[in-house]
Amino acid sequence: MDIVIVSLLAAGIRLSVSIVFAALGELVSERAGIMNVGLEGIMLFAAFLAAFGAVYTGTPWGGVAFALLGGIALAAIHAIFVIYLCADQIVSGLALVLLGGGLSGVGYRLTIGRSPGEIPAFAPVDFGVLSKLPVLGPVVFGHTVLVYVAFGMAFLLFFAMPRTAWGLELRASGENPAAADAAGVKVNSHRLAAVLFGGAMAAMGGAFLVLAQVNAFVEGMVAGRGFIAIACVVFGAWHPLGVLLACLGFGITDALQIRLQIWYPGVPYQFFVMLPYVVALVTLVVFASRSVGPAALGLPFKTLRRVRKAR
Repeated sequence: MDIVIVSLLAAGIRLSVSIVFAALGELVSERAGIMNVGLEGIMLFAAFLAAFGAVYTGTPWGGVAFALLGGIALAAIHAIFVIYLCADQIVSGLALVLLGGGLSGVGYRLTIGRSPGEIPAFAPVDFGVLSKLPVLGPVVFGHTVLVYVAFGMAFLLFFAMPRTAWGLELRASGENPAAADAAGVKVNSHRLAAVLFGGAMAAMGGAFLVLAQVNAFVEGMVAGRGFIAIACVVFGAWHPLGVLLACLGFGITDALQIRLQIWYPGVPYQFFVMLPYVVALVTLVVFASRSVGPAALGLPFKTLRRVRKAR
């Protein structure tokens, strides 16, 4: 039983990391007042670019670089429409889902899909004797470097958001942008940076799927993780560590459903596959009414400088 629990926890951590990246990026974006429901499209496009970049450069870090560029590019499109053109954030995000899905499918079929080969992937970090410790070894010290980057980012945001000038100005931009602007905060600049950061983090999530989890690219492989990441932001009450715990919960549930398929082969596997998503939906219904997000989330903001100049 101990071995089962240890393997479940280790697998749960690995399965949660792609969502952790995307959710932390969405947390920063929403704290600035911008919702990006296009994470699914960004992650899928970044997953393809990660595979392409890794094959093209011969190294997984090359795949990460390609993925980041693609994620930031799609996020920039979203930022232009919602920040400067004041388009509806939901509509713009859904457009990204379609755009990212289309670009990834077409790009894959035109490039590496024609002659599939091995994709260079990250290997687990060797911690020496620590990796052989009972329980802690496989659970904590048996992962690739991107796992530690994701967890480190959660703790970095936990420290930075309430304790630095950047964090306070970011939160002000999402709570009361008019007051923040009057106090001299560059609201649009903060929102732009937050959206681009969110795109980069979603790209890291897509890259992790290809380069550290599946070691292959499959069309549609993100499988709703972008939307789950948005739900985890709500579960975590817009707090970095709360978001991290919510993502871990989903990852462990996902790992459990894989094992349930093996333990109960007579039950249609579709029932187990939908288990993590059912849990996410139920939890969202329960927590959505209790969680209070940034006051200006989803609301457009036009800088007041033009009005002041006119006067």
